Amino acid sequence: MSRSNLFLFSIFFGIASLMALSNAIIPILPSLDGALQIQAFIYSAYFFGAMITTLPGGILSDRIGQFRVISAGMILTVISGTFLAFVTDPELILLIRLIEGIGAGLFVSASLSWINYQQGHARLSGIFMALLNLGLLLGLVGGGWITGMLGDLTAGIRFFTILSVLPIITLLLCLGLGRADPAGSLSQSQQGAQSESQKGWRPLLSEVSAMIRRQAPLWFSVIVLLGITGFVQALYPNLSGLAAAEVGTALAVMNLATIISSFAAPWFKIEPVLLIRVSAILMAILVLIFIQYPSSIFIMGFVAGLVMISQIRYLAIAEEKQGVAMGLYTTASYAGMTFIPAIGGYLAGLFSVSVAAALVALLAGICVLTIGSCSCRGFTGSDES
Repeated sequence: MSRSNLFLFSIFFGIASLMALSNAIIPILPSLDGALQIQAFIYSAYFFGAMITTLPGGILSDRIGQFRVISAGMILTVISGTFLAFVTDPELILLIRLIEGIGAGLFVSASLSWINYQQGHARLSGIFMALLNLGLLLGLVGGGWITGMLGDLTAGIRFFTILSVLPIITLLLCLGLGRADPAGSLSQSQQGAQSESQKGWRPLLSEVSAMIRRQAPLWFSVIVLLGITGFVQALYPNLSGLAAAEVGTALAVMNLATIISSFAAPWFKIEPVLLIRVSAILMAILVLIFIQYPSSIFIMGFVAGLVMISQIRYLAIAEEKQGVAMGLYTTASYAGMTFIPAIGGYLAGLFSVSVAAALVALLAGICVLTIGSCSCRGFTGSDES
């Protein structure tokens, strides 16, 4: 296996095992000692850790290379999983989950940065997002199943921690084979983007600020459209009326729908901004339908896959510095999963689910109107699938 293929395997296997480990704790949260609020904080700490490190991870990818950042993310993940398998104190688990999220943020932003520098990035990003959702599905279902079968509360966490060691081994093999960073496979303009980012921190931070302003409608669409999926997942248990085990299965099927559309999205020969706009219209309609028909989350899962791949494809074309772009993208996605469900849930409790859903649908409608005003600043990328 060539060095490049081995590195790609490390990324693909790594994202699946990392996401599975992150979700393996969810089935056992009710069994942990501690108040319900602590359990909720344990769940959210992971997303907060990822949210605050995805942008630094992307910047570091452009600064020191993706290989080092990806390796650091995987090592932090395995260390966190090891501690989670043996720690029972809820406060310590909260801290470990935060560190686990930091590892995830570094890994995801650096991996997407590397992928977007490659030929055929649309197809590779589709596979990456599909494996990300597959990992979430396996952690949710497999973690609970392994724990129940062995009668050991942390058996699922230990299993996925051991599984996460494999991509670290393959990353070490990449290191043994020589330089694992993708510079050798970059176009001349992309190599220039990376070398420019290594001139100093001030120009790089200036570029971050400029990219935030330049692609503001895109970041807004990431926060809102991906945040909607968290909003419906948070409300689904109450609205569906299903038992806890059935809820877990239903949410796993939603992830499966996202996996399918992530694989299918590169085959949609539709300009990315147009596909984002169409997806935003569908999301606005579906979130209103969701109030009466909670099973619409399955369709929403499919649309979510189209949204993610379209947004990533757009950034691959629109921006040269993919470390910064993917850092901002993953930060926005985790921010959406953190804040949209929280705000929507608060409004649902204060007023009603209908009011909350209407507001979220309105935000999706704003995405429809604003997404076309993103700016490409003249960079000529290759939208290869």
